[in-house]
Amino acid sequence: MIFFDIDGTLIDHLSASAAASLRFYDHFPRAIPFDREDFSVAWEKILDKHFERFCRGEISLWEQRRARMREVFAQPELCDSEADERYQVFVREYEQRTSAYLDAAPCLERLRGSSLGIISNGAREQQLGKLRRAGLLEFFSVLVFSEDVGLGKPASRIFLEACRLAGRDPAASIHVGDSLGADVMPSRALGMRGIFLDRTGRLPVDPPVISTLAELPGLLVENLA
Repeated sequence: MIFFDIDGTLIDHLSASAAASLRFYDHFPRAIPFDREDFSVAWEKILDKHFERFCRGEISLWEQRRARMREVFAQPELCDSEADERYQVFVREYEQRTSAYLDAAPCLERLRGSSLGIISNGAREQQLGKLRRAGLLEFFSVLVFSEDVGLGKPASRIFLEACRLAGRDPAASIHVGDSLGADVMPSRALGMRGIFLDRTGRLPVDPPVISTLAELPGLLVENLA
């Protein structure tokens, strides 16, 4: 079974998030205490900070979204309903902009006939929407998301649940992802074959490493030969 991460692996999250964050900023003139030119970076740091709390099981999916809004606006007293409304402004912009990397569909097409799955920390409905809009959802037979198990990667539980649903032993499974800490090292610790997708080409790590999904089918053939 070949499992894939979504954001940063199949779907270009960062470009969509950066563009959407600026539209979000402009929607609330003078209400966000950051300079516009610095906001995309600040936004991603705040997003990661609270989303990691969700992945650790410390807060719920909606609680992490509200925490992000309160920090972005520097309004810790912001009520839940107002935080939710503001979050929806961002997510509408974000979902319009998410798209697959150009190497994603050709890679999956070459792997058609293999058993493919998803292991993602993202919210189930949002992630399914990304895959559906990108025309990638049809390739996957097993899809596991952090909210399904109450914890996200790098927790072993989400990997083991995916393998259980696939009916495969971890040692007979592969996980492809763009994060050393969330994808590669924890999957390898369970005996899975963790393949690092390093689109930057700057991070040293033990092989297997690929710089584009176009390399993945050939790598898998080489290792089966």
